[in-house]
Amino acid sequence: MSDSSYIYQMLSTENREIRLLNLASGSRDEPIRCHLSTAALTDYPSYTALSYVWSSPVALISASPEIILDGHHFPVTPNLQSALQHLRPSDGHDSINLWVDAVSICQDDVAERSQQVAMMRDIYAFATGVTIWLGEGDQVSIAAFDTIPIIADKTSWFWQGSEEANSLQHQIIRKYCGDFFFSLQSQYPWFMRVWILQELALASNDPMVVCGWKRTTWSTFVAAWQSVAKDPSLGLVNVQKEWKAPSGESHFLGLTKLDILNTLRQSTQAKTGESLKRLLIMSRTSAATDPRDRIYGLLGLLKEDVQSMPIQVDYRKSCAGVYIDALKHIFTSGEGPNFLSGMHLSGGLVAAPHIASLPASLEQPNLPSWVPDFTRQTSETAWQPSGLAFLPPATMTASGAGQGAKNGEVLEDGRTLQVEGLFVDTIHDVVSLGSTPEAIVHRLPDLEAKAKAAMRMPILFETSIAAQMRRFRASEPLWRILISNKNPKSGYEAAPSSYEHTYLKYFNTGSGKDKLSHESDDALKPEYELGLRACIGRKSFFTTDNGFIGTCVPASRKGDIIAIVFGSPTPFVLRPLLSEGQNVYLLVGTCYTGGIMNGEMVDELYCEDLMDSTKFLLR
Repeated sequence: MSDSSYIYQMLSTENREIRLLNLASGSRDEPIRCHLSTAALTDYPSYTALSYVWSSPVALISASPEIILDGHHFPVTPNLQSALQHLRPSDGHDSINLWVDAVSICQDDVAERSQQVAMMRDIYAFATGVTIWLGEGDQVSIAAFDTIPIIADKTSWFWQGSEEANSLQHQIIRKYCGDFFFSLQSQYPWFMRVWILQELALASNDPMVVCGWKRTTWSTFVAAWQSVAKDPSLGLVNVQKEWKAPSGESHFLGLTKLDILNTLRQSTQAKTGESLKRLLIMSRTSAATDPRDRIYGLLGLLKEDVQSMPIQVDYRKSCAGVYIDALKHIFTSGEGPNFLSGMHLSGGLVAAPHIASLPASLEQPNLPSWVPDFTRQTSETAWQPSGLAFLPPATMTASGAGQGAKNGEVLEDGRTLQVEGLFVDTIHDVVSLGSTPEAIVHRLPDLEAKAKAAMRMPILFETSIAAQMRRFRASEPLWRILISNKNPKSGYEAAPSSYEHTYLKYFNTGSGKDKLSHESDDALKPEYELGLRACIGRKSFFTTDNGFIGTCVPASRKGDIIAIVFGSPTPFVLRPLLSEGQNVYLLVGTCYTGGIMNGEMVDELYCEDLMDSTKFLLR
């Protein structure tokens, strides 16, 4: 049982004080004995900051692991207890000073927790060293750590030899390191924790990676992985290729988590920092016990030139409040519409992630429709598809000349976002594309018929722009629209005209099953078929009152409107809230609208003063 009588001494915020955990030496089977002391960061104390995963709370396990802290029994998680057992000096050696968040911060003191988290950037940057604790490891990790220093050093004997030796190199890499590196994320939760991004990136000296009783430096660890990734016998192709968004910004979709972490460390060490937008994209697979840490865990990595727009760490705030602060920051930075175009949106009002530690008296409101749930930014956890499925080729943007617009303001109520853009049209009909590849192919004739019928619909726009609208809606064929006019393998190149042949083959003869490729390997399937398969569960087909056609998120429905929000590469689907007043909407998601994805409406109508913009209020 833990002793609840342990009392933390108050820290001086003026002196930027932290608590250091002095870990005494001992044998493996002895209790872990520690002592807490206070130090001011301004005095540059010597200590090692620990980067680890809390793991299961003590209350959820049968045994109660603990340490002896200043003579008191102090509960810790199993993973922290294991880390301290492996890191403490052996008998007869000097004790070491660590900074360990779970012990160095009084977790029950919300004010202190907020203040210390706000200092996290300096705590890790000022540390003499940073130790990364992956876990206890196993036989696979032992073999890998024994091999890592050899394959990381290009001057070692391992890389000097004949073709026969090269064959042996491939065998060693595959046998001793392949399984280890390719299972990092599934085997070691450290890689999935949001806090580790800044803990690693801010370390002034080369961090030490520890797994059980084995250890190596971060730079050696990464160098070994790069050798593994480049080994042709493992079948990896261009592991470090980055997917390019229409803005030209890297979205890191082709990178492994290890590559992302190292890229972030390099940029941080170069003193360039990152925008919150990029950090949220880079950390989309990262998790946090407290959902507010999906934001707070990234603040130490922000560019210094955005310090005029700070997000205050405050654990008394609801999760909705923290996420709204993040979006307000991104919109103030001028990146809001572009950011939202690639996110998994909720499709309407949903409950914010619950925070059990908040008192019942504190309201935990829903998220506004324009605020993503940052705990649901992977396809497995999201409410609906990512906007990436609707992005046009990299050379195109629906915003046209307005692609760089600084657009969006959070109003005084803190929950309404005002953006400027163009009203395109109202959705007339929404049709599912089907839940299987065969269903999509089988539905192509019906979709083509609906598309042709839409083209015959009368234009209801003003006479001054009717001719242009008629031209826009007829300018892009259905086969391009279904796959967002993209090569599905590259993700950003325009679809070649040769795809039409595959589309017509699927359209003209036989059942869906007869037409589809029977190859099990995606690399052998027709590229256009891959594009159609990517629509499953992600896209619906829509027509509008004026005959436009396109694809939209499945949550869209008749009566929603299509709007171009200046600064976004894709249009958005908005749902009118008629009871709230004029031009008030829910943000449903993104869409691909045929004929206007290269900025036609913005450049030819709005910029020529033939169409006025609209201010949309999103809630």
